[in-house]
Amino acid sequence: MEPGRLDVYGLYLLIARWRRFIFRTVLVVCVVAVLVLLLLPNWYTATTSILPPERESSFMGLASSLIQGIGSLGGQEMVLPTFATPSHVYASILKSRTVVESVVTKHDLKKRYRSRTMDDAVKECLSHTRVRVGPEGFVTLSFEDTDRQRAADVANTYVEALNRINREVSSARARSNRLFLEERLATASRALAGAEDTLRGFQEKNRAISINEQMKAQIQNVAELEGRLAMAEIELGLLQRTMTPGHPEIVRKQMEISETKRRIGAMNDGERGSGDYGTLSVPFARVPGLALEYGRLLREVKIQETLFGLLTEQHEHAKIQEARDTPTIQILDVAKPPEKKSGPKRLIILVITAGLSIILSILYASLAEHLERLKQTRPQDWESLRNSTVEVRADLSGAVGGVRKAFHRRR
Repeated sequence: MEPGRLDVYGLYLLIARWRRFIFRTVLVVCVVAVLVLLLLPNWYTATTSILPPERESSFMGLASSLIQGIGSLGGQEMVLPTFATPSHVYASILKSRTVVESVVTKHDLKKRYRSRTMDDAVKECLSHTRVRVGPEGFVTLSFEDTDRQRAADVANTYVEALNRINREVSSARARSNRLFLEERLATASRALAGAEDTLRGFQEKNRAISINEQMKAQIQNVAELEGRLAMAEIELGLLQRTMTPGHPEIVRKQMEISETKRRIGAMNDGERGSGDYGTLSVPFARVPGLALEYGRLLREVKIQETLFGLLTEQHEHAKIQEARDTPTIQILDVAKPPEKKSGPKRLIILVITAGLSIILSILYASLAEHLERLKQTRPQDWESLRNSTVEVRADLSGAVGGVRKAFHRRR
């Protein structure tokens, strides 16, 4: 036989000589494997799937419709890394300890898994749970158990826990926004009342002061821009509370504020060419005396009215978001008791076991014949090998005895 090539003829002779041993060994192993496999319980896998979360506008409504690229969690905004999606957020929540503990507690899985601690029960529960996010954004959750009905119930409980946490997070975020808006609304209300009082005092002091309709229209336009500027600054403050500096949304909002300030300056100073005030050709800088003061006071009232109206609208929207108790996720497939088992694959396991037993039997036969030839051709080497084996066996026996003594002393 050439080195490196398989001696097929020798292998055949080896199997022929040891055929009875190999057959008996494989037969015994297969019988034991069948008995063990018959004792193993059937496992059933129940699956539920969730539709991808919808991307909604920010809680600020139409005034903040430019805010995009932020993941929606139950209708409320979350700041996500650029590589994450709302579906991945759902998957992370489903595998969180909070969700798994609620599932373990509801179905008494700690007793079912015979776990001593909640940590062990959570790990065991997670080992039977599979959460996957598909390329289309669908979130699929599978749970396996020896009871098909319990498998379906646990899978559905996961989704219920996700929906509950979504509502809690959404309500907490809306509550924070409502409180923030209430503070700004109170400030705007006081500012509006102060502006109205100042304007009334000016009119009472200076009697008949009026400006033409053209000037009033220009005041109205500037007031709307000032109101939107104040609202944009509030939105920027909200974004800076939840995003890191340099985020694209913060940069965009800062650019919007800068552009609004430029337009207001153009209308106040009378700069031409921008089209900011259309046919209104009289800038504030050219209105003399008391008419200019009256225009400024009236503009301040209009600004505060615009800001107050926008804040009131968003405050009502935040209150609705906080009180909303509707489902925050959409379930595509509800988990149902599976009709077929998912494991164990008994036939496959039996075939693999039989194949391994054949290979190990042939290896044992080959080793036995090699040792027999060594005993006949090289008796000194055989004796050394036998003595070494006896020493190793004695060392192992001593180690096992020491462990037993230590165990008995502890008891």
